Amino acid sequence: MKMGESQRTFNDVVTYQADANFAVKTVNIPNLAVEVQPGSVIKADGTAFTSGNDALLVLSHHRAGTDANIIVADRGVYIRPETVIAVMGATVGAAAIAALTTSGNIRVAQ
Repeated sequence: MKMGESQRTFNDVVTYQADANFAVKTVNIPNLAVEVQPGSVIKADGTAFTSGNDALLVLSHHRAGTDANIIVADRGVYIRPETVIAVMGATVGAAAIAALTTSGNIRVAQ
């Protein structure tokens, strides 16, 4: 009998990291506008990603409205696109993946 769902983790999002020292970074967001979980995509100002090129892939949990130190993907990381799409929705998830992978620092696992 299924009692509930477990929370997403770093490993649900990241399939491979080239170097653990550079794969993640911590960003401080004074006023986080949305609650985040691994797989969420936000803008640098802490608002939810909807479109554009300003995208940070969140790899930790944090509640909205607090001084937040959030772990985000940095470089040399391969991600599971289905996790981002599950968290963000199909349309926004696809736009988020496109924004995240533009620089080549974050790549989609095949």
